[in-house]
Amino acid sequence: MTSAADLLRLVRDRLDPGGPVIDAHVHPLDNFGGFHIDGVRGDVDRLRGAARRVGITRACLFSLHTTVPRDPTPAQCRQANDYALAMRDASDGFFLPFCYVSPTTPAAAVAEIDRCVAGEGMVGIKLWVAQRATDPRLDPILQRSVDLAVPVLQHAWRKTTGNLPGESFPADVADLARRHPQARIIMAHLNGCNPRGVEDVRDCDNVFVDTSGGDPETGMVELAVERLGAHRVVYGSDAPIRHFGVTLAKVVGARLSDVDKRAILWDNLKGLLPERAGLGGME
Repeated sequence: MTSAADLLRLVRDRLDPGGPVIDAHVHPLDNFGGFHIDGVRGDVDRLRGAARRVGITRACLFSLHTTVPRDPTPAQCRQANDYALAMRDASDGFFLPFCYVSPTTPAAAVAEIDRCVAGEGMVGIKLWVAQRATDPRLDPILQRSVDLAVPVLQHAWRKTTGNLPGESFPADVADLARRHPQARIIMAHLNGCNPRGVEDVRDCDNVFVDTSGGDPETGMVELAVERLGAHRVVYGSDAPIRHFGVTLAKVVGARLSDVDKRAILWDNLKGLLPERAGLGGME
């Protein structure tokens, strides 16, 4: 008869990621109510602690501002980015910040990208729901991402209740990718985009999909690998909206080879981020 200790070891072995993990999609606790944190240091300690307990080595971080406005002003974007930079500096490099901007004000967005990416060393750009990805006001932002050689993470979803006015569908992300073939775009929320969303971006080789969005669903990660290739899928949790361990199990528990899992959990995102992310030699 198998003992409780043996069962625990079996579960731990099954959930062991087998190497370092980069989470492509994390927000500060500061962005969401219900968490009692003591400023930046408390945010770092609690969020990083939860990530490390399940084996996550580094996390891409983007603040949406304390008030989480859907179409933030340039000042709110600056405040959000300053908070992300402070978390990076207080985390000994665990958090890798992306620059959050709104395409509603493209000139201000490009100026903020220059401040945060070119000046402060952020490693990517984050776009949420201010404007859909078909909007031409995104074009200067994507061009700047190419100039600075950093990826853009674009929120996308297909909601049965209807998307928000500025919320991108996967087909919108495909349109953006075709307009900017040199850009490297991470489409957020595999589960939220669903199989139809995967098909929408299938022929866009410069679009990668993160595994966040919704609860674990049997076969979704395998489907993305089958249709896009393992090299175009990256692990993302959307923490603290979703738990690190639950979302990591989407990949670790998938019916995929160890090589494909390593690509999703580490190799692919490492290849998208600039060298200053400091991921070399961690394998």
